[in-house]
Amino acid sequence: MNKMLDYISQYADTILAKYRDPYHGTPLFFDGMNTFTGEPVKWRNMEGKDWEPSNIASQQNLFRTLVALSALTGEPKYKQAAKDAIQWHFDHADESGLLIWGGHCFLDLKTLDTVGPEGKNKVHEIKHHYPFYELMFETDARAAARLIKAEWNCHIDNWETLELTRHGSYGRPLEEQGFWDKPMHPDLELMREAKGLSFVNVGNDLIYSAGLLGQIVPGEEKALEWAEFMAWQYVRTRYPATGLGCYQFNRPVKREEAPTDENHPQFTYSFYGDRAERQFGPEYGEVAKEAWVLFKMDPDAMNGPEGIYGDSTLAQLTLARQLGPKGEKLKQWAVDGLDAWLKYAYVPETNQIKPMFADGKDLTGQEFPRRGFYGKKGWIFERKPINPIVFLSTVTAWAISGRDSLWQHVVAMARNYGLGNWNPADPKAPQAPLVATQADAIRLFAVLEVYRATGTQAYLDLAKSLGERLLAEHGHRGMFVPSAKHIHCRFDDTDALALLSLIATERGCPEVVPGFRSQGGYIHGDIQIEDGSKKNIMDIKDIYPLTIE
Repeated sequence: MNKMLDYISQYADTILAKYRDPYHGTPLFFDGMNTFTGEPVKWRNMEGKDWEPSNIASQQNLFRTLVALSALTGEPKYKQAAKDAIQWHFDHADESGLLIWGGHCFLDLKTLDTVGPEGKNKVHEIKHHYPFYELMFETDARAAARLIKAEWNCHIDNWETLELTRHGSYGRPLEEQGFWDKPMHPDLELMREAKGLSFVNVGNDLIYSAGLLGQIVPGEEKALEWAEFMAWQYVRTRYPATGLGCYQFNRPVKREEAPTDENHPQFTYSFYGDRAERQFGPEYGEVAKEAWVLFKMDPDAMNGPEGIYGDSTLAQLTLARQLGPKGEKLKQWAVDGLDAWLKYAYVPETNQIKPMFADGKDLTGQEFPRRGFYGKKGWIFERKPINPIVFLSTVTAWAISGRDSLWQHVVAMARNYGLGNWNPADPKAPQAPLVATQADAIRLFAVLEVYRATGTQAYLDLAKSLGERLLAEHGHRGMFVPSAKHIHCRFDDTDALALLSLIATERGCPEVVPGFRSQGGYIHGDIQIEDGSKKNIMDIKDIYPLTIE
């Protein structure tokens, strides 16, 4: 464990010494670096100019790592560096309290200009981020509270109907006094039409932020009521017969007739009405709604069923745990939803999920009847490997609820993820010595969760073997990268945080390490490629996975 802690300390020391603003002396961090050249990660805009991104939305796990490192080493400089960066952003927030943040808006550290890839207009986007609000409150409590209100303010276009927008506007006026006193309407129309779509990976970030505000700040208890009310919109829109879904609680309003030509560049846009209904309604009927889509065509996308039951469920469960008795509704809703989906969708023999709508009928092998938002005519509905984040959310749901049906899924997933034979009849008595044959941060977080729930030494031993393998496989050139061939270190990756969680658990003080909430931020938009043309990319899918030949 000392070797592990030493490596992480040196890693953090390098970031503090070399990857904070070298141009202006601010406390801001780069998002990542080239581990072969030492240069910061770059994003080439459509004018051919290289931006050097500093996106606080892509640094929340870095901040958690720095706080954990200070707690375990007794060296305050790491935590202080994170607080200094947060305070700078608070000091440079817009008039409503919003930070320069998200998938489409970040700082070019070389110029300190606020920039954003073309086609996105530098909008505010919070999606699967679950920021480190606890440190924000410790840094500047008033600014943190204002930030959360500003996020709700810019992402809700209509409070009467809870119409959301995933692209929020900066500069929207904010009146803090009585902010949460707006009336709630419990009988809103189910699947109501709206321009802005209530994607769960946006709404759940708002649920998470308001829930924490209601817990942390005296006098803000109504924020928790709004968190519950928002969460209830997703729950009440689940498919009645199965309890499955939903990805969004409204439908896109039809603003004009769709083009008849399937090759029209705007054919799949949402302003022609519900995209699932247009593509699948004639064959699949009433269940063919965007809200009830539980399949995904892009295995790396943050949407689809794993958007509901992976990051979002995990964040809601961890919020419920933090809230204690006040989080009982959130806990029950999250556990029930995950349990229902695994019952219908999970295939333990292959560790895959079945493609389906929320009626629970398996679509495996069926053909797409026509082109649309979800893919081309003739594509085949296929089963997809389950994402490890669902393993962690399932482990967490079991640890919180003790529900045996969830434990059976945990055992199957653990076996498929190379974590040995866990006992389906008794969580405290695994069937054989456990040895890790695969390693990543998510698996390590999951095993640590099981150890804390059971107290069984075999799981801690397994976690140690996971940690050793993780450091050996990902610790290269003083940084953390997926393999020795990977070029870029993404500072928001969670390897270091997972290893610090292991060290703290082994020492008997797991509470000193901030909890994992998500796999971090991203930048998404157009770049200029070598021939001068443009390409739409995400840094987490197109830059950080790059390897040497």
